[in-house]
Amino acid sequence: MEIRDPVHGSIYYSDAEVAVLDTAEYQRLRAIKQLGFAEFSFPGATHNRYLHSVGVAHLAGLAFDAIFKALPFTKNATRLRLRQAFRLASLLHDVGHGPLSHTSEQVMPMVEALDVKIYESVGRPELHKNRRANHEDYTIKYVTDSRIAEVIRTRFADVSPVHVACLIDKSLLCPDDFFMDNGIDYRPILSQLVSSELDVDRMDYLERDSLFCGTNYGKIDLAWILQNMSTHLQDGKMYLALNRRALYAFDDFLISRHHMYLMVYFHHKSIIYEEMLNKYLTSPDCTFVLPA
Repeated sequence: MEIRDPVHGSIYYSDAEVAVLDTAEYQRLRAIKQLGFAEFSFPGATHNRYLHSVGVAHLAGLAFDAIFKALPFTKNATRLRLRQAFRLASLLHDVGHGPLSHTSEQVMPMVEALDVKIYESVGRPELHKNRRANHEDYTIKYVTDSRIAEVIRTRFADVSPVHVACLIDKSLLCPDDFFMDNGIDYRPILSQLVSSELDVDRMDYLERDSLFCGTNYGKIDLAWILQNMSTHLQDGKMYLALNRRALYAFDDFLISRHHMYLMVYFHHKSIIYEEMLNKYLTSPDCTFVLPA
């Protein structure tokens, strides 16, 4: 399937990936705005997390191909399964988000009530006791225990929901050698590309938020950064690296993100609306709780 994206142009998804997009759990992202209350300061900022996540998965494919194009995997099947797991993790990294940015996390249930079964099997249960759930907990729940999980199990022969979850949540313990090849663990670099100071999530939202807000602060040299991503092997684990010639582009990436926080994400109107909602959600009069 081809999707015409206003940021990246034509992007393509396999039939199996479209089956993930078509689940109710994923379609709900169409109704969740990427920037919450920001549209009251920037009227164009009405874009949603659905389109952002679609863009992130597209960048994941580009980043993987740029980094690993010359890397000698023992089998092409290994390359393909790692690429697919990475694209799925990028596609689903935001699937657990609630409405109105992070403010709605105030009314999420306790983790115990959410019953994320994978935390007991391959997680560290001590990290999830006596705390309120957040969007990341919902994400892991959707990825491993929902219609999305069923689609992954039936449509992707070499990838399981647990493998996708392991790239989204670094605290999970991988139950097998899925990310290993020729004695090298590729999970660290793929996890970094999902979430780190230089990940495909931030690459997309800087460009996308800048476009829809009508600002120039988030413009980055995306092609140059992708072209110059590299690898660093240490103690049998592969980590993300960047060629020296792209350091200034990375500097600009960090500065652009800082400016977007100052001028867009922390705009005083958005902060005021969020604080008003937060006061209501935490008041004795509010009995609403997001369903587990």
